[in-house]
Amino acid sequence: MAVGVSLKKENLEKFKKEINEYIENLNLSEIKSVLNIDMKVELKDLSINAIKELSRLEPFGEANETPIFLIKNLKIESIRAITEGEHLKLRLKEDNLTLDAIGFHLGTCSEDYRIGDKIDIVRKS
Repeated sequence: MAVGVSLKKENLEKFKKEINEYIENLNLSEIKSVLNIDMKVELKDLSINAIKELSRLEPFGEANETPIFLIKNLKIESIRAITEGEHLKLRLKEDNLTLDAIGFHLGTCSEDYRIGDKIDIVRKS
C-alpha cells in the first residue's frame, strides 16, 4: 500500500527533521504484528477439491485478500534448513496424514525446534 503527502516547499526541511526524529524515538520492540486468521482447518480437511473451490474466490488482491488458514498442533517429523540456510523445510504430521512445508526466510528457525515438537502453522492459499 502506498501513502502520499503534500506540503509546501518551505516546510520540507522541517518535515524531514521531524519525521527522522520520530523514527529515531520509535521503540520497535513495542510494535506487534497482527495476523488475521480467516479459518482454522484440520489437515484431514485439505484436498485438491477444497483447494480448487478456493480458486473460485479469485482474483485475490487489495480488495479481496488471500485467505489465511491456521492448522494447529502438527507434529514435526523432519526439519532442516535448505538453500544455504535461507529457508526451512519441514515434514509435519497429524494422525496418519503428512504435510511437506517450506518456511521462506525462516532457515534460522531450524535450530529452535526438534523432531517431535508440535507447532501451529498458517497458510495463505
